[in-house]
Amino acid sequence: MNVKWETENWNVSQANYWDEVREKFNIPENVIFHDATLRDGEQSPGVVFSKEDKINIAKQLDKLGIQRIEAGMPAVSQEDYEAIKEITKLGLKSKIFCFSRALQGDIEKAIDCGVDGVVIELTCGESRLRYLHPNWTVNDVIKQSVEAINFAKKNGLYVVYFPYDTTRANPTFLKELLTGVCAKSNPDAVAVVDTTGTIIPSAVGTLVRRVKEYTKGLPVEIHTHNDLGMGVANALAAVEAGAEVVHGCINGLGERCGNAAIEEIIVAAEALYGIDTGINTKLLKETCLMVEKISGVKLSFNKPIAGTAAYMKESGTGIQMANDHPLVTFPIGAEYVGASRELVLGKKSGKDSIKVKLKDMNIQLTDEKILDLLNQVKTMSAQVRRYLTDDEFKEMVKKAL
Repeated sequence: MNVKWETENWNVSQANYWDEVREKFNIPENVIFHDATLRDGEQSPGVVFSKEDKINIAKQLDKLGIQRIEAGMPAVSQEDYEAIKEITKLGLKSKIFCFSRALQGDIEKAIDCGVDGVVIELTCGESRLRYLHPNWTVNDVIKQSVEAINFAKKNGLYVVYFPYDTTRANPTFLKELLTGVCAKSNPDAVAVVDTTGTIIPSAVGTLVRRVKEYTKGLPVEIHTHNDLGMGVANALAAVEAGAEVVHGCINGLGERCGNAAIEEIIVAAEALYGIDTGINTKLLKETCLMVEKISGVKLSFNKPIAGTAAYMKESGTGIQMANDHPLVTFPIGAEYVGASRELVLGKKSGKDSIKVKLKDMNIQLTDEKILDLLNQVKTMSAQVRRYLTDDEFKEMVKKAL
């Protein structure tokens, strides 16, 4: 079958590819992935990456095929500064960026680190401005932004202008800010930043189109947070509307409820939109588990892509089908993301579940013994309130032989 919605790697809804759906899209020819794990991800409460951690994660992201790595914020600490400098010397294929405030001192540190580009932040959200700079007008924000952008550009950096809290900015203020900044400077791209995860996908699309209009077609980057569970959906909605670069963090690390999980965006982009991401998806789970170990932030049991339950089945219904024809049961192939399927036995299992497990063990038993094993499995599962380990089941089988 030669269709985009059903391949050897996934089986998704055909509706994603209907002409009446896709004719509304303005997906860029090339979508770039910008990983912020080493900066925004480390802003997760309690997460601290050492210099060595940052170097190892950067190497893994490069191996994965991430096009841009945001290696940190050099102004945070001497160790961060040194880590970024070391990462730029690794000769990675990924472009190395760092994060800076709209201050010349910050940008000087970025220049000294040898990065390819800089993400320059300054808030445009009305509530933040009232608190941080109560006396500032839009002209004050434009002035500081322009000075920082022009200094960075003069020194050969690729500049992403990052007016954070974009989604909560006053619309009139945002229009004046972006038109003013672009009239007096020349950033290479501008980010739409949903700093607190407070926008819906349809609104993101409209905002991306407006920002492109205000900046006369500059590339737009999308940076979303997940406070209301919309991070991945909003990132994808921005791509639908023409955003060329997607920011995210491995495992959805980040402040509060985290950033959009970049591994989920990558798989959704390929399977649901037919976008060739250029990412080696077979390394996704490996990368997620590496970041889980280094960060100390445990993945949820049912986390998409890398969670324990993502390719696990306990229910007895259709277990043989799930084993023999996995893409009928699972939307994404386990091998495609570097995972493996797992059949577990528990309260919801059936006789077919026992048979599949016995077949894997190259053991044949009578129907009577299979039924007896099933009853034992259900009883034990109810007692321990979980599924059984393979070793526990093997002990049962051993006694049944």
